[in-house]
Amino acid sequence: MNKQPEITDATREAFITAFFRLADIKSIHKITIKEITNLAGYNRTTFYRYFEDVFDLIEYAEDQFINGMLSLLLPKIQMSPVLDNHFFRLFLEQFYASKNRLSILLSDTNRAAFIKRLQQRLQASLNTPVNASAHNRVIMDIYFNGIFSAIVHQIQSPNEMNDEELLAIISGLFTKWYWPAINNKEDN
Repeated sequence: MNKQPEITDATREAFITAFFRLADIKSIHKITIKEITNLAGYNRTTFYRYFEDVFDLIEYAEDQFINGMLSLLLPKIQMSPVLDNHFFRLFLEQFYASKNRLSILLSDTNRAAFIKRLQQRLQASLNTPVNASAHNRVIMDIYFNGIFSAIVHQIQSPNEMNDEELLAIISGLFTKWYWPAINNKEDN
């Protein structure tokens, strides 16, 4: 498998593409390996060379997005601890670039798991992790779930609010609520 990385990547991508095509018409938790392999044009044995099961494929697709987002945003965070509108605009652009797959990864049945993985990876990638007190974990959960719910809403209903309004909400919540609440020294 490692001898021809282009073929390996193309085969893996064929499975992922087939999965997302199926996810457009049915719940991601009801998609079978047989459906994926039939649509991708490969057999089950080949599927198992790349993924253990459908959940492993979902995690791989999530990691693709998370890795892309982190590679784009982490240098900005490390250069300046102040997250301005430019940072949040890059964040939103990354979502739009992947909106078809993200609308599936952030579906009602997968949203909580995906957000939790993204949150954990972001925390692990930062040089100065936030104090992991119960207070801060709850604040982070509320912020991340709210932001991603708003982004999903924007992707699904782009005419209800323009991007500038969404950016103002995201950055305002971060600077006026999230960051002060996280840095609050008192654990309630």
